[in-house]
Amino acid sequence: MNNIETISSKDALGNKIGCVTLTKHFFKKNGIAENRSKDLPFFLSEYNSLPVQYMNQVHGTSVQVINDYVDEPIENTDALFTRSNKVSLAIMSADCLPIAIANSEGTEIALIHAGWRGLSGGIIEKTLKIFDLDNKELKAWLAPCISQKEYQVGNDVYEAFITLDEGSVKSFKKLNSEKWLFDLKAQATRILEKFEVSVSQSNYCTYNDEELFYSYRRDKTDKRVLTLLWRKDV
Repeated sequence: MNNIETISSKDALGNKIGCVTLTKHFFKKNGIAENRSKDLPFFLSEYNSLPVQYMNQVHGTSVQVINDYVDEPIENTDALFTRSNKVSLAIMSADCLPIAIANSEGTEIALIHAGWRGLSGGIIEKTLKIFDLDNKELKAWLAPCISQKEYQVGNDVYEAFITLDEGSVKSFKKLNSEKWLFDLKAQATRILEKFEVSVSQSNYCTYNDEELFYSYRRDKTDKRVLTLLWRKDV
């Protein structure tokens, strides 16, 4: 049995940057709810005790810059950016791709909830524009999401990407005249590398690794795992 509780990047995102995905086992061990538990900072004490900032994710392209923790989830938002070291950014996911980004100095961070609509709508590009890129290298970590072999999409999704960038064909494998297999991580990497962002990624699949992750495509569940990103005290 796979009892992994947390998953994180093997490579540091930036100076004093923390980033982790909490699996099913983390929540079960600690007896807390998967969705937006306000008790979460207590159980994260070995990482940090910062308040956790959630979003009401809508598979859109809205990016919000936050300076302080807000008690309620930020409405209609799929990416958060901050320069504060007083708050943890959070994404709930059950197949979509969480993308954590930080500059090398560890002074700016962003967390993106990326499904196919967000990727085709430019949510990565919108987020990157907020960073101060003067002499600061950016790194990204692609957290666990659904793998290409399990992610079937229709011609509408294929056309949404190819119309914008013909090179996106590299992120698709054709199944038949109406269906494609889409690689969220490959497409996100393609976009990030255009902006010279260094990319690392998790190799877990939320659909196949049932012991660790919830999957909407597999179970039609409303439960989610969490990915957190924060600046450590400096």
